[in-house]
Amino acid sequence: MGNFFAKLKRSWLKRFGSDRQIVEQLYKSEHGHLPDLLQPRTFNEKVQWYKLHYRNPLMTLASDKYRVREHLTQIGLGHILNELHGVYDCADEIDFDALPDAFVLKTTHGSGMNILCKNKAALDREECRRKLDRWLKTDFYRPGREWAYKNIRPRIVCEKYLENAEHGELIDYKFYCYGGKPEMVFLCFNRFGPGGLRHECYDMAWQQIHVLKGRPAATANHPRPRQFEELIAIATKLAAGFPFVRVDLYVVQGRIIFGEMTFYPDSGLLPFSPPEFNRFFGDLFVLPEKSV
Repeated sequence: MGNFFAKLKRSWLKRFGSDRQIVEQLYKSEHGHLPDLLQPRTFNEKVQWYKLHYRNPLMTLASDKYRVREHLTQIGLGHILNELHGVYDCADEIDFDALPDAFVLKTTHGSGMNILCKNKAALDREECRRKLDRWLKTDFYRPGREWAYKNIRPRIVCEKYLENAEHGELIDYKFYCYGGKPEMVFLCFNRFGPGGLRHECYDMAWQQIHVLKGRPAATANHPRPRQFEELIAIATKLAAGFPFVRVDLYVVQGRIIFGEMTFYPDSGLLPFSPPEFNRFFGDLFVLPEKSV
């Protein structure tokens, strides 16, 4: 009976709950307690506050996987954009025969809605279309109230498939930027290897920080990339004007390529281990004045 009422409450909240109620209950379901939204101290609590109380129209542009290209071009970073094969309003518009053998499809209005195609001949095109059209109908904003995604026009973007040939995968540099300044970078790899995604965390002096964030850490001790200072400079330029943003970049054959910008990493729901790092990352996050 308890589970029945719990499900009933969740269903009611999804349909009629306020943004704050939904954010609080989602947070509690993952962390076991309500967030302190009056005096948030940890990183994950501050992400919830950020969702509810900060509005900057540029966040919507930066979160849109297609229109962010306009922003980068306007600030002189058009040269780091990945090659664009096409943009579509629905999956039926995609001419697969005209695409290269390898490509990436992703929707503009959310996170994690990606199809990585390394071999077009092996792609189930109908399943691909069904998946993309289902994603296009998904309101990514509603479940976690991640405001930056609320007003993005759902579309499909097709870009060049990227891979670090020397590793057989794509290495991802995720810069955590506070007040326009990169402070930490999570290096993510092993997406398709045994055990799944792994990460390592480094400061801007490339000193490893031994912290886990929702996923297993690794002890690969990757060398400092030759382009690291340039990566920092680009992340700094992209982060300008935002209280917090995560900037994702790649380095492929010596060229820096833009990934995405994220204002609510993991929706503030993944735990840190050791847990004191939740406060450590939170102390760097100086909240702005409320917009709403």
